[in-house]
Amino acid sequence: MLAGVLAVASCASGGGRERTNDPIRALLSADALLFVGFDSDGDLSTNTAEVDSGIEREFARADVNRDGTLQPLEFQNWSNLALGGGQIGPYRLDFDRNVDNAITREEFGVEIRARVRDYDSDENGALTRVDFVRRVGQTRDPSERRVRPPEPTPSR
Repeated sequence: MLAGVLAVASCASGGGRERTNDPIRALLSADALLFVGFDSDGDLSTNTAEVDSGIEREFARADVNRDGTLQPLEFQNWSNLALGGGQIGPYRLDFDRNVDNAITREEFGVEIRARVRDYDSDENGALTRVDFVRRVGQTRDPSERRVRPPEPTPSR
């Protein structure tokens, strides 16, 4: 009977894992924020039609001179507005794969759709909030971090 009680207690406590009061840390990237903005009907899910519409809307927002391509400055300005700045990805060269300093509507769409596929963990064609959150490791106290010993210098 004692073994049965211990087994139930173990299941209730998360399968033997130690519980802590540490917060769960997660990473939410700039492109995920963009995809959340594509959710036009407010159902907390971004489907293929909303992605397509979002791509068109964002390309039009970025293409200030309306020439059908994004020059580096146009992309940088758009990135600052839509993604929170150029220091975080996605970067211009993620879109400009042929490195000709012009991002076409097609290049823009190809990169956005590739990122959508990367997030769509269940491959159902729709992005939900769960698809956007990536857990990161728990932080440790600086005192607990191991210091890497210096590498020996080769003797002559």
